[in-house]
Amino acid sequence: MDEPETKSSKQAVVTVLDDDLVVINKIKYHLLTNHDNGFNREKIEERYNSVLDKYDFIVGDWGYDQLRFKGFYMDKRIESNIDNKISHLQDYLLEYCNFGCAYFILEREDKLPLTKPKHHRSRTHSKNNQHNESNNHRANRNNRHKSFHKNNQDHGSEDKPHIRRRKPISGKAPHKRRQANHKSTSNSGSRSFKIRKIDK
Repeated sequence: MDEPETKSSKQAVVTVLDDDLVVINKIKYHLLTNHDNGFNREKIEERYNSVLDKYDFIVGDWGYDQLRFKGFYMDKRIESNIDNKISHLQDYLLEYCNFGCAYFILEREDKLPLTKPKHHRSRTHSKNNQHNESNNHRANRNNRHKSFHKNNQDHGSEDKPHIRRRKPISGKAPHKRRQANHKSTSNSGSRSFKIRKIDK
């Protein structure tokens, strides 16, 4: 009765080809580390998840008689972050694994090709767009500047009289009125009258 349950609970097919060469679901891995005999083929077949196929490294650690997996990428992969880079492995073992636990490390033999940045094209395209937009903005600004000066030159003779012309108050030009007032005040101040006696 136990054998059918074991077969149905199998999540992967694990084949050990050599002491340091393992095949999991037709993917070859090198067994880099087998600390305290942490590598267990039967438990790997029961607990393995196909999501781990995309990683460059697979780490299995033991805690409370349970096998746990963690996938890691090469540092140069763009999809990797600080938590799943292989350079973060020692931190993972110290911080997330039980002290002194058994574990193993597998490295994929035929690694997947590196993913190229998807935004490389769009970045170049956006730079060209920004360059074109700045050039267009500069050209529009120069055109507005030229048209402004041209309009000022064309309408200069019409605008100046409107700015300088003022309506006279009493029908005379303002400067003539001021001169007339100046004469009247000066004459009234300098005139003197003498009374002459007439002899009979």
